[in-house]
Amino acid sequence: MCFFLANATTNSMDTARPPAFPTRIFYLAAVLYAISLFVKLGEQPVYLEEPRRALIAMEMEEAGNWLVPRQLGAFYYRKPPVFNWMVMLSAKATGGYGRWALRLPTVFSLLATLLLLYSIGKRYEGPEFGRVWAALYAGSGAILFYFSLLGEIDLFYSFVTLGSMLAFFHFYQQKRYTQMFGWSYALAAVGLLTKGLPAIPFLGLTVLAWLAYEKRLKLLLAWQHGVGIGAFVAIAGGYLLAYHQYNSLDNYLADWLTESVGRTAVGNELGRTIGHLATFPLDTLKDMLPGSLLLLLFATRRDIWAKARQHPLVAFGLVVFAANFLVYWFSPGARQRYIYMLYPLLYSVGVLGWQYRGEAPAWREGVFGHIVLGLMVALCLGSLGLNAVPAFDFLEGRLLISLLGALAFGGLAFLVYQDRSRSLWALFFGLIAARLLFAFTVLPQRSQDSAGQRNTDIATAIYEIVGEEPLCLYEGGRVSYTVIYELDRRRERTVVFCDTLVPGAFIMVPADSFPAYRGLVDIPFHDGDFRLIEVPR
Repeated sequence: MCFFLANATTNSMDTARPPAFPTRIFYLAAVLYAISLFVKLGEQPVYLEEPRRALIAMEMEEAGNWLVPRQLGAFYYRKPPVFNWMVMLSAKATGGYGRWALRLPTVFSLLATLLLLYSIGKRYEGPEFGRVWAALYAGSGAILFYFSLLGEIDLFYSFVTLGSMLAFFHFYQQKRYTQMFGWSYALAAVGLLTKGLPAIPFLGLTVLAWLAYEKRLKLLLAWQHGVGIGAFVAIAGGYLLAYHQYNSLDNYLADWLTESVGRTAVGNELGRTIGHLATFPLDTLKDMLPGSLLLLLFATRRDIWAKARQHPLVAFGLVVFAANFLVYWFSPGARQRYIYMLYPLLYSVGVLGWQYRGEAPAWREGVFGHIVLGLMVALCLGSLGLNAVPAFDFLEGRLLISLLGALAFGGLAFLVYQDRSRSLWALFFGLIAARLLFAFTVLPQRSQDSAGQRNTDIATAIYEIVGEEPLCLYEGGRVSYTVIYELDRRRERTVVFCDTLVPGAFIMVPADSFPAYRGLVDIPFHDGDFRLIEVPR
């Protein structure tokens, strides 16, 4: 996907200041960051949408049909299959559908996104810009401590969508319009087959907003645009045509539309819409912390737009961010994970402001340094405080872990205290240390006591009774997908729905149904409790 970076050359911005992220320190941080993403990756039980992605991938592989997503034997319409393909490939590479296999596509997508940002930033704004740009996205709190740990669609989809956007920008700058339309539209088609219809407005708004800004809307009438449209139709339409050989497209496309419209103001109450309008920008800045500090401290200056216009990559980021963000700002069903691909576009102006910090009042850089210093001190004290938290009493080596954490954060605090110019890279190293501390404390705790672990224990109890015997879920019922995932993984075959009591089978049924049969295992769930029964032959 990053092939168009191969011939990159470097253009430097003269900021008249020493690098805030020296090259050797950056490469050391990059290696440690990558390592931190893999540490304890398979520790916590699967939860949220993770098991669903695995179930669909398992069923597609079991059926020998990679085109038609199914869940518990029924057609699954809400998402196309590309991410499931990634999970299947990961499972083949790792030898099974373990937790690592589910989460590796997420980690590799994040690392690929960072490489893309660094390469594009280096080419168009200089190496310092590329380093800081990648570091800000890498350190986004919601991504680093939450979504990078989950085998869900969002970071893969963000990589594909951001790749489409930056391909459009890169080839526009090169005046290679065939590649500009061809690659951006092709990647958008992959996005469509990953998450459905949102890929279309992302593509359309990006193209329209940038060409309108550049006063080049006539390119929409160029033959090269037809190449892009053709690539999109060939990929997306080719898949849908192949799918139609197995099942009608009516429900498939209807569910894609429902998924999209249900998140807009059209599908929500006025009160919820107003509340979303007030909170969504704030939630965006919160999820982008600590990188959004650069936005608030260094990009809030009167001449920032004039500065951005001198730097095409930053101007592109602001124009495309604004065009796409508005859609989600006015969509009460939107979640922050839907716009992760927009975060780097907004970060770009924060990086620009940081590089021009020498022109800003000195208090801004001073405040940033004090915030980083205070954060390192707080993390140092928090590391020591782990020894007083009862939830971590089970943790072997807790004292050593907490001391190593305190030493790392304390050392970084000392370095910042000595020299505030170290604040940015010290912050990034602090985030890496925090991620490692999180991996050695919070993730093991979740494997001790969490909803995911409790569902894993239920699956273990069921498996000990059922073994390899026939097992199904009664009549479209709903239990935790973690339970189903763990059963499928251990049994190496998928649980499906059954609409009758099959003699000789074990069946998960609603708890208040079939009182003549003794319950073997209780299966609590918020939609209604189930229980395992055995039907005599």
